Amino acid sequence: LMPLIGWALGKQFERFITPVDHWIAFALLAYIGGKMIWDALRDRGEEVCPVDGKLDYRELLMMAIATSIDALAVGITFAFLQTPIVTAVVEIGVITFALSLVGVAIGHRFGTKFKRKAEVGGGVVLILIGLKILLEHLGLLLL
Repeated sequence: LMPLIGWALGKQFERFITPVDHWIAFALLAYIGGKMIWDALRDRGEEVCPVDGKLDYRELLMMAIATSIDALAVGITFAFLQTPIVTAVVEIGVITFALSLVGVAIGHRFGTKFKRKAEVGGGVVLILIGLKILLEHLGLLLL
């Protein structure tokens, strides 16, 4: 869905979004990554899943947006390149769904054993992705 939203935004607001998309991506990913690291390093004695079975929907939404902001940026790029959006969105959706299933299965199996290390690692990865996006757009990293 994020590439489709990005495509629609790119078509409408290309000149306004492009100059700041990398800063938005960096800020969101750095915040969520930092929070993951902070929560992992604090000893709160929490279970892997909440005891009451309730999710913090605000945090879940923030994580979904932060980890999908690059897909939004891709959608914006699709608008500039005249890419067939329906084909691209279906391909991205199918691959993301399949990889998410694999990730959930692995997390379920190894989550308790490696919880703290996985949270710190995931936080570091999110921060590094945000930094990569920022540095590429600033022209300081050429990959």
